[in-house]
Amino acid sequence: MAQVAGIKVERASTGVPKFATIDLRKHVDFIPLLKEKGVEMEAPIKWTAKMKRAFEEKEYKIGDINNFWDE
Repeated sequence: MAQVAGIKVERASTGVPKFATIDLRKHVDFIPLLKEKGVEMEAPIKWTAKMKRAFEEKEYKIGDINNFWDE
């Protein structure tokens, strides 16, 4: 089997394929497939200690869209 640039297959000691590493810059066509499978592509928000402390200090509640003006 020929090697494809940007895809590396790692095999177990028995020779069975176990992992595949794909360079998504070279193979952009895999991104919709990964999103369909549920892979999150955006970087998560990095919460700093200051932001976490601000959430702990403030009181907030989830509003109701039907009673928006009553609160």
